[in-house]
Amino acid sequence: MKEINSMRIKNNTLDIIALTSSLICAIHCVTIPILLSFSSLSNLYFLENPYIEWSFITVGIVFVFISLWPSYTRNHHKIKPLLFASLGFTLIAVGRLEFTALWEISNTVIGALLVSLAHYFNWSLLRTLYHHKH
Repeated sequence: MKEINSMRIKNNTLDIIALTSSLICAIHCVTIPILLSFSSLSNLYFLENPYIEWSFITVGIVFVFISLWPSYTRNHHKIKPLLFASLGFTLIAVGRLEFTALWEISNTVIGALLVSLAHYFNWSLLRTLYHHKH
């Protein structure tokens, strides 16, 4: 029983952190171009840094491997969170092609939102699973 509660807390925490970081990524991708379009805020170009963007992508991928994958293999065996995360990261990767600014922003924001949804679905599945075990 203690092991189940410990695993539940760990999975909930990981999904909440992952969901939050994906949402922050989406907000970052939407707001930075808007902020940079104002001439008085032009000194904020450091925020449009590829290292920041790749850091968010890397953190997102790490959370898939430490949260979504173990939850899928050990607990709920539902593929929906993994499919949403895969589609989200695919859109983020396609957005890196940078055909236009709108292309990059829309693909990255939609991708980050899909990754957030993947973690929400995972959290919801685990919550239901743990609720039924008690």
